Amino acid sequence: MTEKHDMFWADQIAREAKPFKGKHVVGDAKTPSGRIHVGSLRGLVIHDLIHKAVLDSGQKSEYIYRFDDFDPMDGFPPDLPESFKKHMGEPLCNIPSPEKGFDSLAQYYALEFKEVFEKLGCKPKIVWASQAYRSGKMNELVRTALDNAEKIREINVRISGAKKQEGWLPISVVCEKCGKIGTTHVTDFDGKTVKYACAGAKYAEGCEHESRITPFDGNAKLTWKAEWAAQFKFYEVTIEGAGKDHYAAGGARDVSNEISDKVFGYPHPYNFPYEFFLLGGRKMSSSKGIGLSAKGVSDSLPSNILRFVFAKYKPRTAIEFNPDGETVPRLYDDWDKFSRVYFGKEENRDPDVPRIFALSQLSGKPKEHFHPQFSFVAFLIQVPSVNVEKAIEKYKGSALTQEEKQELKERTEYARLWLEKFADENSKISIAKHADWNGVSESAKKALDEFAECLGLSESEQAEKIKAICLAQGISVQEFYKSAYKIFINREKGPKLIPFLNALDKGFVEKRLKGEA
Repeated sequence: MTEKHDMFWADQIAREAKPFKGKHVVGDAKTPSGRIHVGSLRGLVIHDLIHKAVLDSGQKSEYIYRFDDFDPMDGFPPDLPESFKKHMGEPLCNIPSPEKGFDSLAQYYALEFKEVFEKLGCKPKIVWASQAYRSGKMNELVRTALDNAEKIREINVRISGAKKQEGWLPISVVCEKCGKIGTTHVTDFDGKTVKYACAGAKYAEGCEHESRITPFDGNAKLTWKAEWAAQFKFYEVTIEGAGKDHYAAGGARDVSNEISDKVFGYPHPYNFPYEFFLLGGRKMSSSKGIGLSAKGVSDSLPSNILRFVFAKYKPRTAIEFNPDGETVPRLYDDWDKFSRVYFGKEENRDPDVPRIFALSQLSGKPKEHFHPQFSFVAFLIQVPSVNVEKAIEKYKGSALTQEEKQELKERTEYARLWLEKFADENSKISIAKHADWNGVSESAKKALDEFAECLGLSESEQAEKIKAICLAQGISVQEFYKSAYKIFINREKGPKLIPFLNALDKGFVEKRLKGEA
């Protein structure tokens, strides 16, 4: 089928953004200061969608993801032992990992996150801030920032109202005595060295050491707004958005853009804000431990469905995510609907739906096949006597292909996880040992008894029979369904009734409908 690209926001950005040297570089970054929460995946997937839209438009594109591991530990992650508090203020890349197999605390958190987003089909080039500084490749930009420190100070004061005293320099030095970078105050660049004092910060004490040191080759890093601008130029970024908190009037993005333009002489990238990914209405935080970890959520949802969560919302729309209750089944239903629209099996007024579905794929183009409804699978696996595959084949009306069998296997596994972790009690069912006929009208009893003779028909024929039987008995179809659920699962609502009954043992269903079991 032909996909419509004109209406989708990522395709609009791909058209509007200007390449640099005939190529686009889509950029994004994260400070690995704690176990990275699922909300951080939003920016990452948004930029991946743009990267793929640029490629689809016929332009060259590279996606670069920066781990800002040279930042100080300025918040204490709740999953760390208390003994790590002595590292507050140190560069994250210098703090040891709490587990073997990682070079640093930063790498420990970053590589877990990398494993998650690569499963989502996002495979950007990974770069590390510490390596850029220590290799000396950032030296020229550090020097430019120090030579233009007064201009950077003026931009900060004028745009954001920041209080920066005269003589302030836009760098932080790694203290030679205590190894902290978040506690040093730097002044007096003489062209070769800077003067610093390890005076302390709100989150970490300084050792009061004073000295002079060269700010190059990894001895220092730029303060973050200047660093953001420097990274634009260093990686030749042409497209990079950020969370909406950076876009307030006089916010960090305005400051960084002007530093990029006026100090580093690099045209700032095409930029756009995106809304937060909220858990129970709260913005998540890695260092404070607020929110579900990206790994925790990715272990509970298949990668294509999790990618779909981010792809289906425009960047300016906040995503309220709570995996409890019916959230997961609804996500699967939406996925199945988008698939039907993509393949022309169902109409939809939103022209973005086919494009969203295409960009939600982990790789390649979508392939058409039957999707077993997630909530129905979840109901079936709770009935011990049911052969799930045979029940789904009966529901489909034909044998499952290998691809469909594989999807059923995956949905079965995730349905078990959902029932265990997130489903509410209404989603957990069991077949009643004995039918409770209290409250079931005589007309409904007769209707159920008559329907027992229709179990050998096709599902479409059964649906028509129910309408006819209910009309003849003078009851509504709703009363028929309510009565059936009551005698089988002792509830007023349940799974799709006809497929559910057909999945059970025919002899048992017939006896229960006739009041004999």
